[in-house]
Amino acid sequence: MPDRLRYGQVQFSAMNWPFFAAEANNLFSYYDLTVERNVFTKPPDPVKGLIEGSLDLINVIPDVALLETIKGAPLVVIANTNERPQYRLMAHADIQAAGQLDGKQIGVNDARSAESLILRKMLRAYGLKDEAYELVSAGPPLERCEKLRSGAIAATMVTEPFHFLLEKEGFTLIGSSVDAAPAYPFTVAVIRKGADVEERFVNFLRALTKSWEWLADSANRSKAVDILSTVIGTDPELADKTYELYLNPSSPPSFEPTEIGVTAVLELLADSKRLPMPLPPARRYIDRRYFETVTQF
Repeated sequence: MPDRLRYGQVQFSAMNWPFFAAEANNLFSYYDLTVERNVFTKPPDPVKGLIEGSLDLINVIPDVALLETIKGAPLVVIANTNERPQYRLMAHADIQAAGQLDGKQIGVNDARSAESLILRKMLRAYGLKDEAYELVSAGPPLERCEKLRSGAIAATMVTEPFHFLLEKEGFTLIGSSVDAAPAYPFTVAVIRKGADVEERFVNFLRALTKSWEWLADSANRSKAVDILSTVIGTDPELADKTYELYLNPSSPPSFEPTEIGVTAVLELLADSKRLPMPLPPARRYIDRRYFETVTQF
């Protein structure tokens, strides 16, 4: 009988493309798993579900999970599942530089989320102080795009394929997370801490590893684009641009949960005053046994 895995993620975006491809290609069942997908709109919700026991594994941006872990929640990062995305700050066409956002409202999913932390660091580097603009909660990516079009907000931070959509519509690219946080791990697999290595979590990572390998094979590009455009409801042209961004170079990323990546998140949290200095050691929040087990074969 397949192992049951209650899985949680936030929103529908390209950051979870390997998961969507694993579903479409029956890779979870190949590894004897029944994965029950739960999709949330706010980053703290799947973390809460994992802590309370309604979820077994979550694949999320790491900042909220790390904050709860620092507070004492028994959670641990077992893999870095996607380091290829970018947050891009998109603005109205009449705004050509960060300085023109002075006094404006910028839409984010949650003012406490990773995109907001990266955004503030980016804008400070461009000379704009935190108090010079207002971050407003504007919903998930599609809602933020619509609010940008309507003029309800002056700019917004989005990932793929949404920033490609806004670029196509003539909105201005102000900056990218690559400039502010080049080592940031966009999604990490997180579980409750345990003494033993659980085979179902190892098999989940095996399935995602095979999915990344499948995505990286250019022969599968057309089908991969179809999967993404169907799941998140986007134009195949934009899904194809996302493929080019994620798979150039064509090799799949490593799943290794690195101290460099976790430290990058901790530094952002400290920069936003949500975490005091000195930083705790990143290795405290990583369980490498799962990655090491997957890569043994």
